[in-house]
Amino acid sequence: MYVFRLGLFLLIITVASGQVLLQPLNAAVLRGSKAQFNCSTNQPISVMTWMVNGRLVITISDSGVLKSTDRVSATNFTTPGDYRWEFSISNVQRDDAGEVTCQVLGGAASKATLSVQERGSVGIVGGNQTKTEGAQSAFQCQAVGWFPEPNVSWSVNGVANSCNTSSVTQGNLFNSSCTLLVTAVKNSSVQCLVKIPALSTSDSSTVFLTVVKLAKIDQTVLIAVTVAFSAAALLFLIIYGIFFFCKRRKKKSSYQEELRRAQIQSQNRTPATENVRGRDNRGYRDRHDGHTNDRVWYTNQSNKHQMPGDFFDDGHRNHSHMTML
Repeated sequence: MYVFRLGLFLLIITVASGQVLLQPLNAAVLRGSKAQFNCSTNQPISVMTWMVNGRLVITISDSGVLKSTDRVSATNFTTPGDYRWEFSISNVQRDDAGEVTCQVLGGAASKATLSVQERGSVGIVGGNQTKTEGAQSAFQCQAVGWFPEPNVSWSVNGVANSCNTSSVTQGNLFNSSCTLLVTAVKNSSVQCLVKIPALSTSDSSTVFLTVVKLAKIDQTVLIAVTVAFSAAALLFLIIYGIFFFCKRRKKKSSYQEELRRAQIQSQNRTPATENVRGRDNRGYRDRHDGHTNDRVWYTNQSNKHQMPGDFFDDGHRNHSHMTML
């Protein structure tokens, strides 16, 4: 009896002194998925217990596995020198999150943390965009219904771009948004990435930016257009100059015509006056012969040399004026 008690005491001391290893110490899983932990020791196990948030959920002993719910299970992966059991929780719910404890009889408890997370949706508002070269384009990413608050980032043609994320809570979930400004240089794929610890890879949404390049005018075409425009402008100036000159000349001709008409009218009026007053003889010169006859004064008028036939040298006939006294 004494020898038996001593042996049992030594077994307990040996197990107690055995190293207990719990992995992982921090587990993050999505709600509805499976959470798994491994507990191992280098000594044979007589009794192993698992607790979640202080509640005993499973007991492992030589007689078998005792569990409190169908959502938990234990699988033996023992190999020589490594006594290992895997503990699993199926269809994990948010109230399963917290502390997970593994304890071997006679040893200290090993603790890990379980995080149950929610996967929401991700999308880019507006979808694909088409911009002219050099223009700015704004893309807004929306991550709705996540827990915990997600990390939102961008990737343009595979190059990471960060942004300032704004989040609001809706119940116990987060809605986050992030805006990216891109200058349209070339056709690009724009990807919004959303990440929480429970995801091994980011969820993403991808749209495309199509860039319409501005047509570059060929130098020859530019010169031709410039020359044509200059020629048209010069032709217009020439036509305008000819029109202005003709108009001015016509106006001047009209003025001269009016002046000529006025002169003709003036000349037409002059003979009528002369008929009344008499014509002046340019060859006339008063010359008195000094004789009178009965109150009549006779004068001979001429300033030309008299020629035979009673004509002066200028072709005018000599004539006399008689003045009645």
